[in-house]
Amino acid sequence: MRNIYSFILMICAFLLATSSLINAEAPSQEPTTAANGVSAAVVAPTFPGVSEMVARRANLGNDLANSRSQITELANNSQVRDNLEKVLARQTIVDERLEELGDPTRWSFERLLERKKTLNSQITSLTTIFDNISALLSIVEELRSQWQQRQTFWGEWKTFLSAEQAEFSTKEFDLSVQQCDELLDIINETGNTLISVQQQVLGVQDTNQNSMRQVDNALNILRGQIFKKTARSLFNPGFYQQFTPELYRQFLANLKLVKWHRTRYLNDYWWVTVLQLSVALSLAISLRRRRSEKNDESQWNVLFRHPWATGLFVAFATLSLLYKAPPLSWTLYLLIISVLSASILVAETVPARRHALLVWLLAITYLISMLFQLIGLPLPLYRLYMMLLSLSGVPLLIRLCYHCRMNKDAWQLIVGLRTGIVLLLISLIAQLGGYSTLSSRLIDSSFKTVFVLLMILMVMRLGRGGIDFVVNHPWIIRWQFFRIFGERLGVRINHILKGALLIYATLYMAQIWGGSDSVKSTWLNIKELGFSIGEIQLTLDTLLMVVVVMYLAYTLSWLLRSLFDVEVIGPRYIDSGVRDSIKTLLHYVIISCGVLFTLSAAGVGMQNFAVIAGALGIGIGFGLQNIVNNFLSGLILLFERPVKLGDRIVLDSEWAIVRKIGLRSTVVETYDKAEIIVPNSQLISEKVTNLTLSNSQARVVIDIGVAYGEEMEDILKILTEEALAHPSVRTYPKPSPLFVNFGDSSLDFQLRVWLDNFDHSFQVKSELCVAIYKRFASEEIEIPFPQHDLHIRSLTESLCPQGSSDKEALQPTTAPPETQKNNADHNNGQKE
Repeated sequence: MRNIYSFILMICAFLLATSSLINAEAPSQEPTTAANGVSAAVVAPTFPGVSEMVARRANLGNDLANSRSQITELANNSQVRDNLEKVLARQTIVDERLEELGDPTRWSFERLLERKKTLNSQITSLTTIFDNISALLSIVEELRSQWQQRQTFWGEWKTFLSAEQAEFSTKEFDLSVQQCDELLDIINETGNTLISVQQQVLGVQDTNQNSMRQVDNALNILRGQIFKKTARSLFNPGFYQQFTPELYRQFLANLKLVKWHRTRYLNDYWWVTVLQLSVALSLAISLRRRRSEKNDESQWNVLFRHPWATGLFVAFATLSLLYKAPPLSWTLYLLIISVLSASILVAETVPARRHALLVWLLAITYLISMLFQLIGLPLPLYRLYMMLLSLSGVPLLIRLCYHCRMNKDAWQLIVGLRTGIVLLLISLIAQLGGYSTLSSRLIDSSFKTVFVLLMILMVMRLGRGGIDFVVNHPWIIRWQFFRIFGERLGVRINHILKGALLIYATLYMAQIWGGSDSVKSTWLNIKELGFSIGEIQLTLDTLLMVVVVMYLAYTLSWLLRSLFDVEVIGPRYIDSGVRDSIKTLLHYVIISCGVLFTLSAAGVGMQNFAVIAGALGIGIGFGLQNIVNNFLSGLILLFERPVKLGDRIVLDSEWAIVRKIGLRSTVVETYDKAEIIVPNSQLISEKVTNLTLSNSQARVVIDIGVAYGEEMEDILKILTEEALAHPSVRTYPKPSPLFVNFGDSSLDFQLRVWLDNFDHSFQVKSELCVAIYKRFASEEIEIPFPQHDLHIRSLTESLCPQGSSDKEALQPTTAPPETQKNNADHNNGQKE
């Protein structure tokens, strides 16, 4: 054992010596302490000889130059410096603006949200700069550590050579140590500079955090005052005593605080404005060019009648999200363009002028309310405005609701008008009682909800039009897939667009009515809502993800199966049964992957599948035998394919066509267009006649009778000729005319022919029968009907006419042709 330990120590010493030779400039190793507290053996550092000094001195000079260049780049980092200058310039504006506005508790709700967005933007930018400086300081610290080690190495190397009494020039070693020391001074200076900048950023960040806390406190106070009396009642004389010259001067002061020209903000986001105008101009010109091609009177025609409104709405309603924390005045400009353009389009699509009037009244009132909030209209004046709005709005909506009921308009519009009447009445009562915050929030939230719904409807309509335009574009429909499945693909994309818009609209309305700061914060507040099932926690975001994943799985399955039809099946022939089996298996594989993904997202781990499998086993044992039997039979049908899609089968004496093969049941369609649901186990365990299993050929048999006395050879020849003359009859196997029987009234023949397609059996049989009948008629070949001879042995005299003998009475007379035909039909009926 001692020999083994000695051998291990020798190997360690050899590895240490090798590593020191490879990296000779590494610092001498410090004594290490073992885990048990006993000091390990100290390995003496090894240094190169004097012969390597020149080469290492040259390498040191190159490394010094590279490090100085790197330090210079770190100290003069243009990206960090430019970002910091921009953020500090914006910070100056933010601080000045906060000082101008004064106490946040006196701000409106919209102004508080606008300031909070601005502060959040500043905090995010400063955090990014702080992190970038921290990364630079990490690099500086790494350089400091490396050059301290190299400085120590040169000093210890000199000491080592002196101890070895080697002849060398101490000047080179001293110069190397001095150069390392100078570089370390530069590194320390750079690090101190970056630390001072970081401290400056941290100080500005603290200021913003304090301002953010003040804004949050003001928002919380405002939210808490919704159901509280915050002002004098309108019946209180003190309310009217507020209308003094001081109130007017306050209004003018608030008006001066509005920054109508945001030059600095526009300098930062000029590219977004240019992009919006370019998109609006391009779309408007494109719609004007295509306006002459669209002469229909559908609702889509409004886009071509108002191309400029369409272009502005699309550009400003979608690209305005690129603005980061826009000022309230800039938000008002964007809102004016979006609301007015949307109102033009919506007013043109509504069926009646009163509906268009309602749209324009809502738009103008909403913009006026936003303007008053921007200005910071003093509370007494704003309360009067709310009162005027409620007093004028209630009778107007009542009259519109009456006309809508008389004209039997959509029930959604009538319900919306009645809801508006109720909200305006509540707002009026709240203002009269002094609940001004509640009244303002009701009116403001109602306007925003209406216009969010209108915006969503317009975006849905425009999105559907854009999708149809893309999938039907001549450049797109050159691909066969889009020619065949383009319309259905557009429908599925439109469903995804509608779902996303409805989710966003729901969150936005939750933000409006819940008083949240933004859609993002609203989602963060509600996404954890849910319930637990055992150890599984089902939250709102999990359920939403499950729905989205399953819909995407179904869409992906449809897309791959459609591509399989076009790209794989299209260029080559594949049996329909094989094709549908592959598509069905592909569908279930994708859906199974989607289910597994959703279960994993819902917190169902792989260890829980054993429990689920056990529960399924118990369920199968007690009551799911038939379901499992049908499921396994469906898999057998898909893989073994005894019955394929499109096969003609005989099931319970019923002729039918296989239309769908599922995992549980199969749908067959009879020739009467009736659909029968057949369990898969029945197709596997019972006898089923498949007329088209290996091929689609079919044999048609026609029974024919001719009168006695006709030439049999001529009959057989005629039957052969008529069979071969039909284009659907196969020449191999040849048509087979046969004489089969001496009938009671006819010579019985059969014509047997083969067809390529079973579907044509009844049609070909009918056509052959018609052709044979016409040929027999032209050849004067008689097709007899059954006849019976009646022999009378005796006849009483009372039945014979007077003056005639028995022989004359029994002499047959010729009946009229109609009577002969009726007798023949009667005899045929008796025979049958």
